Amino acid sequence: MRAGERVLVHGGAGGVGSAAIQIARALGAEVVTTARASDHEFVTALGADAAIDFSIGDYEPRIRAMGGVDVILDTVGGSTLTRSPEILADRGRVVSIMDTSEPQNLLAAWGVNATYHFVFVSPGRAKVEALGRLVDRGELRPVIGAVLSLADIVQAHALLEGGSADEGRRRPRGKIAIAVHPLDQSPHGTEF
Repeated sequence: MRAGERVLVHGGAGGVGSAAIQIARALGAEVVTTARASDHEFVTALGADAAIDFSIGDYEPRIRAMGGVDVILDTVGGSTLTRSPEILADRGRVVSIMDTSEPQNLLAAWGVNATYHFVFVSPGRAKVEALGRLVDRGELRPVIGAVLSLADIVQAHALLEGGSADEGRRRPRGKIAIAVHPLDQSPHGTEF
């Protein structure tokens, strides 16, 4: 991504999306994101220039009206890869962190000379240091949506897997953190 490009971050209120909005903004991008209407204030506070409610219909017409996007970050999966060429600028890029379990029809990507990248992140000192510099400058603020104890790990998984408005459950914004007791305060008194 280069400064001045328009970036679409799918799932801007999620853990990866909330960090991606801030990083793209710090790198000089114009940031568009998809998020429920109830999360629009949150994602714009993180740095998104525009937020589109994906739950009320197709987001493609609004993005086409903006002139499309140069880069798409897919953090949600599903039909996102197939739908991306409809809103991608010529020679645009799609980056996905999602595992695709179903075949995707990407023939339309040829029409805009798109490239697709699938990223499976591995830790590295340089990456962590670069993120640390953004945090130090106040350009990246980690978003913790819930903190649960290790004993509540089942509830944490339910929160991660839930989030359907139809079920009346909602995924917390940002990441879910697990608080692990220090060894000297362990409920079992175990020391190593």
